[in-house]
Amino acid sequence: MKTSKTGVSVTIPVDIWQFLTEIRSQLDASCPGAPTPIEEAMREIALHYKSCPRTEGEMETFCERAKAWKGK
Repeated sequence: MKTSKTGVSVTIPVDIWQFLTEIRSQLDASCPGAPTPIEEAMREIALHYKSCPRTEGEMETFCERAKAWKGK
């Protein structure tokens, strides 16, 4: 039986992506092993939805699950 991992494509505008890579380069210089692009994108999504009172609770749960996933 053959299994494969599939992913979800995310489109990030070039100007935003450039900004994120510049920040990452600066952080990598000070602290090697900076977050992956996926972690950076997840953080941006979480920050957006945490600011909405209707989704704040769900985002807390999501963040806890993401932390557990990262620790594996």
